[in-house]
Amino acid sequence: MCVLSDRMSRVVSGVFWSFLTAAAISGTGRVFAQDAGAADLIKTKTFWEMLRAGGPILLLLALLSVFTATLIIERFLYYRSVEGSPGELLHKIKQGATLSDMLRATNDVPSAAGRVMRATIQAARDGHEPDEIEDLAQSAVTKELISLEKHLPLLDSMVTMCPLLGLLGTTIGMIHSFSIVAALGMSDPTKLAGGISEALINTAAGLAVAIPALFAYNYFSGKKEALLMNMEKSLTELIVLLKSPIPQ
Repeated sequence: MCVLSDRMSRVVSGVFWSFLTAAAISGTGRVFAQDAGAADLIKTKTFWEMLRAGGPILLLLALLSVFTATLIIERFLYYRSVEGSPGELLHKIKQGATLSDMLRATNDVPSAAGRVMRATIQAARDGHEPDEIEDLAQSAVTKELISLEKHLPLLDSMVTMCPLLGLLGTTIGMIHSFSIVAALGMSDPTKLAGGISEALINTAAGLAVAIPALFAYNYFSGKKEALLMNMEKSLTELIVLLKSPIPQ
């Protein structure tokens, strides 16, 4: 999380200075426009016109926003499906008089903890030694952990990459705006201000994608840690229970 915070700090710093520079130039442009009596000629562009003016970077950010939304929905549905109460499941398992009864208690339990406990009880039922049961249980936990962490690195990448793409689009737009100034001077500052506003669309779009991705990444990371902690606690109790003699 410290690494993520450092990256976000650098991104936010870059956004801040981009806005500060744009605001300063835009303010200068407005002064020139007032001095030239050109304020009445400035036309506010519509939302769709500004989107079209965002260029290919904005189109890429739009595609990444769809991709990010798909990841968030998929992870939300997955975590919802693997949730459960390991404590309640362990209570049902303890009520079984034999290993077969304990195994039946885990049937039709789609949660991650249910699959791990089923694999652990099955290992005990197959006659494995206690050390082997623990190894097989940890192997089942690792398998579930891989599924729990699936797509989270992609969400983390969206948090960092989308603001940077937005800054790239803004930088390209600023270069275009300054090229206009170099060619025409400040005789028509409305073109400069319009170019700056178009350039900043990319930064805004990048942040609009990154902020929900950051929230979702932190939320799912917390869910993953909570699921693992509850699973490990119940699994430890189950392994201790299985070390006592239990009929098949």
